[in-house]
Amino acid sequence: MRRPPSIINFERSFWASTLTGVASFALHWPTMMEALKSDPRLSSSVDGAAIGVALAIGFSLALSLLLWYLISRRASNITKWIYVVVMGFGVIAAFTSINDPMPSTGFALAISLAGTALTALSIYFLFRPDARAWFAKETIDQKVFD
Repeated sequence: MRRPPSIINFERSFWASTLTGVASFALHWPTMMEALKSDPRLSSSVDGAAIGVALAIGFSLALSLLLWYLISRRASNITKWIYVVVMGFGVIAAFTSINDPMPSTGFALAISLAGTALTALSIYFLFRPDARAWFAKETIDQKVFD
């Protein structure tokens, strides 16, 4: 069975969101390391903290890869809902972080909001009619693919 257009669009927005997050992380890595070094309580364990952060990012990327595979290649409805709940909380957290006393500004805020918008878009594609049929494993009208 061919993947419907909504699932292909889900993949595109999913990977664009993931790459936006990686780019944001790469841009902010020096700032995070400086913040760790400037805190006297943490300055002695900067290397350990850096390794921990890198491992957490690696785990996050591995989990993203697993979610993508199960949703877009295996049509797992359970995984779709796990993705929607987890990413839904992420979207809400991104908008509530704007009220943070020391919020991101400028380019950092723009990247964060762009990643959030791409995540919301990927969730939208999972609920299109052709995607619902993909997850239900129903017989799909071939006109949907035209």
